[in-house]
Amino acid sequence: MCVFRYGANGMVGPISALESYVFNAFRLNGRATRSEYVWPALAYTLLLILAGVADAMTLVAATQDGGMPPLSPLAYWSVPLFLLCMIPNFTVAIRRLHDSGKSGAWMLVMFVPMVGGIVFLILMLLPSQDRENAWGQPRGPSSDSGAPRARDHKASALDSYALLLQSEAEPSPEEVARRKQEVHEYFLRNVSRRTAS
Repeated sequence: MCVFRYGANGMVGPISALESYVFNAFRLNGRATRSEYVWPALAYTLLLILAGVADAMTLVAATQDGGMPPLSPLAYWSVPLFLLCMIPNFTVAIRRLHDSGKSGAWMLVMFVPMVGGIVFLILMLLPSQDRENAWGQPRGPSSDSGAPRARDHKASALDSYALLLQSEAEPSPEEVARRKQEVHEYFLRNVSRRTAS
């Protein structure tokens, strides 16, 4: 799992955004902030422009002497780039829609003639919902309190030592009773249903 670094305003840096883009390439659920969408989109656009220039140079070189342009799609840079980035582009856009509180079905707006692309771009730039929605908690520092979230806490060697000391401590009678109650409830909820059916 990737550790994301958020700035003071909740924005993800370019390296963290690209990590999220790559490591969450096959993940449709969850949320992605604006910067988690914009940084990879900018990198992809720049690479696509460079690939287009390289493809144009390939075509010019091939047809300069009256020859035929290469027919293999792998002779061009833009085709493999598109195929490589097709799934991550799709999934990060779905997660971006989730972050703004929209269903992934809003991706279909791209198929509306003439205005679909503009509406899609507006949807990608909508602000994040600052509360939990159907797809999880908001990413980054909490906007409703100044205290950082537990997942933003930097682990240290002292944390590991404290955890080790806690594991060796005897649980209190209240803790033992609470654990027994949790096991009992789990058994009633999950195990007893299976045996009854």
